[in-house]
Amino acid sequence: MPLLEELKEYLRIDGGDEDNTLSSFLSSSQMYLTNAGVKQPTDYYLKVNEKDVFAQHRLAIMILATHFYENRIAITPSAIKVAQITIPYGLQSIILQLKWVDPDELSAQQQSSEIE
Repeated sequence: MPLLEELKEYLRIDGGDEDNTLSSFLSSSQMYLTNAGVKQPTDYYLKVNEKDVFAQHRLAIMILATHFYENRIAITPSAIKVAQITIPYGLQSIILQLKWVDPDELSAQQQSSEIE
C-alpha cells in the first residue's frame, strides 16, 4: 500500500480531493524525520517472516503527517505562543528510537535471518 493510501486510511479520508495536500504533508514528514536524524528505508513495506520491518517508520510518518493535517492554522507573531502546538510526545519518543536504526542494516539482518 503506498504511503498516501495508508495516510488516507489512517485519517479516514475517502476520495482524492486532498491528495495534493496529503502528499505534501507526507513529503514534509519524511523530510522532518530525515532532518531529525532518522534514516528512511527504501522499502517501507518490507516483510520478513511475516514481520513488518519498518512499521515504526511508517507510524512516525503517519503521526507527523496527521499533526500537520490537524494543525493547519495561521500563526501570527502575536499569537505564536498561544497557537503553537508541539509535536506529540509519543512521536518524539519514536524519533529517538529510530535515530539509532540503520534501515539498510536492519533490512540485511532481517533478510539474513530469513535465510537461516
